[in-house]
Amino acid sequence: MRRISWLSISSYALALTLAVFVGFPLLWMVLSSLKPATELFVSPPCIWPGTLTLEWYVNIVRDSDAPMLFYNSLVIASSTTVVCLAIGALAAYGITRFDFPGKQIFLVGTLLSYVFPAVVLFIPIYMILGSVGLLDTLLGVIVAHTILSFPFALWMMRSFFDSIPREIDEAAWVDGASLLRTFVTVILPLALPGIFSVAVFVFVLSWNEFLFASVLLTTNELRTIPVGIAQFITSFDVRWGEIMAMGTLATVPVVVLFLCVQRFFLRGVLSGAVKG
Repeated sequence: MRRISWLSISSYALALTLAVFVGFPLLWMVLSSLKPATELFVSPPCIWPGTLTLEWYVNIVRDSDAPMLFYNSLVIASSTTVVCLAIGALAAYGITRFDFPGKQIFLVGTLLSYVFPAVVLFIPIYMILGSVGLLDTLLGVIVAHTILSFPFALWMMRSFFDSIPREIDEAAWVDGASLLRTFVTVILPLALPGIFSVAVFVFVLSWNEFLFASVLLTTNELRTIPVGIAQFITSFDVRWGEIMAMGTLATVPVVVLFLCVQRFFLRGVLSGAVKG
């Protein structure tokens, strides 16, 4: 009992330490976005604001293109998530249920493409998008983000589909269901927790991506949130108040998404870790 007690205490202590480590920067960002300019640069720094102000939020709504940035980011992240889930779910189902020539080569190839840093793939992706006329378009960024996220989505969903017994497919086939109907009406509902988990990861990756969005998009009306935040840093000034306010607003959709699918997210993570 003493051993179990110490193990539980150690586990809770480690979890609390990790929560503080991850949550403190977010708390600092939110509180800094509510501080007036005189409190942002005091030394030593003060965590809790003495005076609350919404000045920075008013500035980014009035003087910046925040609504447009959020719209562009939402379109890109949502489209990337839908495309990755659609292609990844079909690919993962086919890989876990059927054998075909080049199966292992395809799996290793997708894994290697995810292992390499995104900057290594930047030049070939840029050249391909330029050759088909997708530079400086939201569709071009969606394609680039899909290329970056698809290997991760495929390998994650492969583990989820692999945990579903094949006897379920065979039972549906015996009852006369086609392959597509078996996938849509039988297997897909069982894999929904894992699919929601992958959706959260893909959405966050696309929502926060900066490199491709900053280079592929040159028109101001097509900028995304990370690019818009970076433009508050100039050669003459760093507008920390606006940066903290924009960062806080950019975190809200991700938090809302996670809260909406939290139940499925936890079930998906656990189901993907155990096969059988």
